[in-house]
Amino acid sequence: MSRNRKNFSPYVAGRECWAEIDGYRMRYLRLGPPKSARPPLVLIHGFLGYSFSWRYNLDALARDREVYAIDLLGVGFSDRPPRGALSFTLRDIADRMLRWLEMSGLSKIDLLGTSHGGAVAMRMAALDRERNGDRIGRLVLVAPANPFSRTGRKRIWFFNTMLGAWVLKATSGFQGGVRSWALGQMYADRKKIQDGTRAGYRAAMQVEGTLDYALAVVKTWREDMEELREALRLIEQMPAMLLWGDRDRAVSPSSVAMLAKSFRNAKQVEMKGVGHLPYEEAPEGFNREILEFLDAAGEAKAAGE
Repeated sequence: MSRNRKNFSPYVAGRECWAEIDGYRMRYLRLGPPKSARPPLVLIHGFLGYSFSWRYNLDALARDREVYAIDLLGVGFSDRPPRGALSFTLRDIADRMLRWLEMSGLSKIDLLGTSHGGAVAMRMAALDRERNGDRIGRLVLVAPANPFSRTGRKRIWFFNTMLGAWVLKATSGFQGGVRSWALGQMYADRKKIQDGTRAGYRAAMQVEGTLDYALAVVKTWREDMEELREALRLIEQMPAMLLWGDRDRAVSPSSVAMLAKSFRNAKQVEMKGVGHLPYEEAPEGFNREILEFLDAAGEAKAAGE
């Protein structure tokens, strides 16, 4: 179903849609030609991001294909389930996304995920294969959270303790400065942060229940990464592209190169002088790389059929 909200209008591109998953509304944006011969592309944002993250990419990516940009349940402008109402393990998030694909009639897609969303994308693909499915054709992983990265493990461990959870909630009233600093850490050059970026992320972060979502995700992070490590064998033959910035402070760049070894034939693209958000910091180069991979992979598949 579709539903527009006036106060969300600055953060809407294309058609704003809603789907009910496990009794809660999940928001997503839909753009591009619906009858394209190219598979639809589904975009999954990173930890505490949302569809706003793709504002510099949607028009380019949706020129010749249908594109869906998700707000995962618990974040963005999707519903915030009450604490404890839903599980936010990587597997359960992936399962909800696969059910959304089915209810949306998306039988064959390409899947792009970044950061935590990259881990979700890999878990979705593995779970789909585990169930003998074939919904996901190609994977694009942008600085994905992965079992081989040690960056940020101490922070995740801390926020997973009672003290860490208390500190995060106790400082929520002061988080304007904290968020601004954290966003700057995601860029190699904070001067490239465009006007409206902080306000766009702040709009969704201020929705009540966001911190509960964040704490639920980090609660099972270690177990999720170990489970993901085991699940990678199910998708080793899947066409994949791994793209990252060489100045990423959130996911170790060397870990992405290690992750590539889990795939038989993964294309690797390192963007120089770029941080954790290449789709924001260097959108033109990012869009070009993504489209070249998707289009070349699609042409190669068509030629082999």
